[in-house]
Amino acid sequence: MNEIPIIELSGTNYQIGYQHGTMLKNQIHDFYKTVFELHLRNITIATDQNTLLDYTGKNIGFLKKYANELCEEIQGIADGCGLRFEEIIFLNSFLELEDIRPQELGGKLLSKRLWGCTSFNVLPQAAKDNKPYVGQTFDMEQYYSKYNVVLKIHPEKGPDQLVYSMAGILGLNGMNSRGIALAINKVVANDARFGVLYPFIVRKALAQERIGDAFGVIVFTERAAGINYQLSCKEGVAWCIEVSATNYDLLPIQGAIAHTNHYLSASMRKFETAGWLSHGGSYVRNQVSSRILAEHLGEIDLELIKTITRDHTNYPRCICAHGFEDEHEMDAFATVAAVIYDPEAGIMHVCQENPCTNDYVQIKL
Repeated sequence: MNEIPIIELSGTNYQIGYQHGTMLKNQIHDFYKTVFELHLRNITIATDQNTLLDYTGKNIGFLKKYANELCEEIQGIADGCGLRFEEIIFLNSFLELEDIRPQELGGKLLSKRLWGCTSFNVLPQAAKDNKPYVGQTFDMEQYYSKYNVVLKIHPEKGPDQLVYSMAGILGLNGMNSRGIALAINKVVANDARFGVLYPFIVRKALAQERIGDAFGVIVFTERAAGINYQLSCKEGVAWCIEVSATNYDLLPIQGAIAHTNHYLSASMRKFETAGWLSHGGSYVRNQVSSRILAEHLGEIDLELIKTITRDHTNYPRCICAHGFEDEHEMDAFATVAAVIYDPEAGIMHVCQENPCTNDYVQIKL
């Protein structure tokens, strides 16, 4: 079976980062090199590596103010793998760099090739077993799947964390031992700026003991870009939080909610970047996933959510995303992983690449 590797990390933030950097040294170097190649090709304002490092380095002051302990973890990753702190910051900026792809900001390759993640948030009353579920497909250029990793983190202070990530990245979604779970999907906002990067927000939210505190570190911070956060906990408190860099709105959850790559809130649509995902795939995925959830309220279970992640409506720009035939892995947009969290049981169900061809694996926190 094709499975995502799992590594266990423990100690101070620096020690956790150093172990991460040491264990995944080769993958981090390869990932760094390929991400650079992709963005230099896609972003016309950048002419060399130093231009991109200078650009993402402007976020560092915000990151140290927001979570200096996670900057120490970044330093640990850098020391462990032999790259510079600024280079690991660049790697953790990979999703925010999507915001400078729009043509008006110097980017190219937008809308014709890109599509994105589909996320879910199910309240206990909508589930057959009365448990909350939160999860997503994670969709990127196909080569990203080579760097998938699950981090089992045992910090010196705070709750243990089970995190889906990629080599050198702090975390992309996850769950902690207090029963808090978090998934995301990208929304390209037109008010992107220098600020706090999304992997920092994920890990700081998962370091919280209480769901309200996790909500606070997502919403009330100086974000760099737009994201939709699906936040949930074992007690059944949950939010679907649409954010841009400067604003946010909370979407009502009528038992269960799905989200894709466009703003649903009327107050947030003004922040949507023009032309982003103009092929309409995001709107199809949202309608399909929302309809399936609505038709099964009270009967939603793990198998139904897995079935949604395998949906091929509007192929290949579908929930279980595939690149077009004969596309190179650097261009083909595809589901590189799928994750479903059961925060009550402390279990992650994770699938390497497309759920239509690979099985989910169960990992206990």
